[in-house]
Amino acid sequence: MKKKRFPAVEIHKTITAIIVLLFISFSVHAETIYELDFTSASGNVKEWFEKINWEFREDIDDMNLRFEDGKLVVEPTKDELGVMMREFDKRNYLQDVTKLHIEWGVDQYPQGADWSGPKDKKRNTREAISFMIFFGDKKLDSGFFLAPDLPYFISFFLGEKEKPDQVYYGNYWQEGGRYLCIPCDGSTAKTIVTEINLEEKFKELFGKEQPPVSALGIEVDVQKTGKSNGRHSKAFIKHIKLMK
Repeated sequence: MKKKRFPAVEIHKTITAIIVLLFISFSVHAETIYELDFTSASGNVKEWFEKINWEFREDIDDMNLRFEDGKLVVEPTKDELGVMMREFDKRNYLQDVTKLHIEWGVDQYPQGADWSGPKDKKRNTREAISFMIFFGDKKLDSGFFLAPDLPYFISFFLGEKEKPDQVYYGNYWQEGGRYLCIPCDGSTAKTIVTEINLEEKFKELFGKEQPPVSALGIEVDVQKTGKSNGRHSKAFIKHIKLMK
């Protein structure tokens, strides 16, 4: 009896069908717990964030924030620090967050940013954009009397010269803070997707189970960096999702 041969096109269709089913299965089980979608955002940026209970802090008002082409654009013209924060009441902490998905990018990195070297060395740890996730409410020593103590946090950023497999430390908050550049190839003018299993990464970094998410932050820090094209940096975010 002759063996039945399947045409290449049938094999291709079968593989495609399997991929689609896997994607659908993942989508069904990946429940979105919190989301920031800038693809259709418009109007005044500060008012948009205030409506969803975010606060503007530090010098974020000077960061030339705007909604443009389906993106939140950040383009500081001064060498300052800007932060937007969403702190949750304890009863509203985000439970069971296991995955993070960010669509973002950088058009210009801050000149002079330097995360390299040992953590006990003072470095110019700056970034065009970062997304910070805080866990639980236990405050850990900042390492500097003028800096507030903070809960555990992981800060995801896009760097020009940093490495995707490296765990970075800031100059402060070294007990409870970690900085990750994922992916990290120094690309400009394109959308980059950051995806990570947050639960596994927290356990890897801190050696314990992940507490609930207690706060979120978007930070731009271009202090002590050079200026080019009339700005210190330019970055954008399209979409952020926390899932389980």
